[in-house]
Amino acid sequence: MGCTLASATGRSASAQWQATVPVGGALGAPVGSDAERYLRALSVAGVLPQASWAIRPFDADDVAALLARVDAAAHPRGRGPLAAPAARASVGAAMSSSYNTGFAWGANDGPQWQGRGANLAAGAAASIRIGPLRATLAPTLWYAENRPFPLLSTFGRSEVSNGLFPNGVDLPQRFGTTSLARLAPGESALRLSIGGVALGVATTAHGWAFGESFPGLLGPNAGGFAHVFAGTSARGVRLPLVGRVAARYVLGTLEQSAWSPVTGPTTLTDSLQTGTRRVGVGLAASWMPAFVPELEVGAARFFHSPYRRQWAWSAWRKPFEELLKEDVPPSEPEAGVSDVFSDADNQLASFFVRWRFPHRGVEIDAELFRDDHNWDRRDLAQEPENASAIAASVRVATERTASRVALLTLEFFDGDVRAIAQQRPTGFLYTHTPLRQGHTQRGQLLGSPIGVGGITGQRIAWERFAPTGSLRVTLQRWQPQSRPSTDPQSLFPPAFTRLVRAHDWVVDASVGGTRVRGATTLGLDAGIAYAGVRHFGGSRTNLYLRGSWQRF
Repeated sequence: MGCTLASATGRSASAQWQATVPVGGALGAPVGSDAERYLRALSVAGVLPQASWAIRPFDADDVAALLARVDAAAHPRGRGPLAAPAARASVGAAMSSSYNTGFAWGANDGPQWQGRGANLAAGAAASIRIGPLRATLAPTLWYAENRPFPLLSTFGRSEVSNGLFPNGVDLPQRFGTTSLARLAPGESALRLSIGGVALGVATTAHGWAFGESFPGLLGPNAGGFAHVFAGTSARGVRLPLVGRVAARYVLGTLEQSAWSPVTGPTTLTDSLQTGTRRVGVGLAASWMPAFVPELEVGAARFFHSPYRRQWAWSAWRKPFEELLKEDVPPSEPEAGVSDVFSDADNQLASFFVRWRFPHRGVEIDAELFRDDHNWDRRDLAQEPENASAIAASVRVATERTASRVALLTLEFFDGDVRAIAQQRPTGFLYTHTPLRQGHTQRGQLLGSPIGVGGITGQRIAWERFAPTGSLRVTLQRWQPQSRPSTDPQSLFPPAFTRLVRAHDWVVDASVGGTRVRGATTLGLDAGIAYAGVRHFGGSRTNLYLRGSWQRF
């Protein structure tokens, strides 16, 4: 679930995939924001130069550098709300509210729990640039009424724990049983940029690979986590005869929610108490060849590692280790954890490709996402689909003029339980062991927001940007979870020989838009989410309304 604040957090004001305000100003184009989608529309339409869309966010300096290569009269908003990135200092503020009638509903919109009932958020953002150093502070305060709604049984765990994997993921069905409020650091960062290379510390969200609604590895669904980073600018680094290369390395701390299945001390103690804090470390790299400059190919790895009492950051080298489990150098078991082959660490990996045809106004991309190592080369050759997902999207610029640009997007994500699960035990997407928080940050998924287990999603969206605002229509379908056996109390149920084809599914339709008046932007979204099978039971309907105000 996510925050309805759009400007200060850089998250969507809508409960689905679109922000209702053109977030920009001090924050540049945070992942999932209206500003990022506007830039993507310009890229597909051939207005912007080629940049690495596999490694985001685009900070204020990136946005300024991209727009500096384009005549302001060549695109609808000119400099408009995106003018602030070029300034040495800028400030802004935003407020938003939303209401869900039937059940908690929201995704790809930051750290807030978008519960049933009323949700409110407010924040501010300020940025200052001194030479190559830029500091941005963007805290946000959010509140959720968090009214009750029917939940799936958790078989003895907390009543709000994940109903399908109560012991295998920190993904509560509801954030407690009372209303709640939190203060989050949002899209804050301290960044040093020199010659196309940047490093710093931040709490920003990352977007790796090309998924917009269904990012396999990292996206804006849970917001960011505290980390240090080093990498290239959005345009990457140009190498003669090779092309452009972009990369980013992150090393940070992942937190859990109050309803996590992991209890005990902060650091790793034994195989049951693996620590309420984890180290998150990852590396993404992409290549835009000199001989095909509109093509981008790349890969990324991300690890969850125990936060150890001594040498807490020893996991820094994880993204550089061998790909196959048999090749990982043995390590000494510690504190009762058999970690001979780094079994305490959880690897996720992604391989992706994107090809832009700017003269045609078309872009296609595909991604293979994996949630586990293969043991050896034979295992890789025979079962490449084990614990995997396939994602793809097509984007077409349906209108390209100096006063309007419109983008049609079709997106697909297939992470359903693979057929191999009928013959041998296999993992499920985003659920982990022994680090049982799964691929989450403070109770929300870092990747695709659909859910855990066997999940799929499809989306079609059309959005038009004009000088006075935007209009957006979206239709999507989720399969949030798939029940793999009749034994839901087990972390990895043993009855793999007979898959029970029981799925939840939700269809969501919405319409929304923005109105820009000078430095002020108003946004409004309305929609309906119909759960045809809710928690493997009956149907349920949720009507929602989102409103926002921003001034930069």
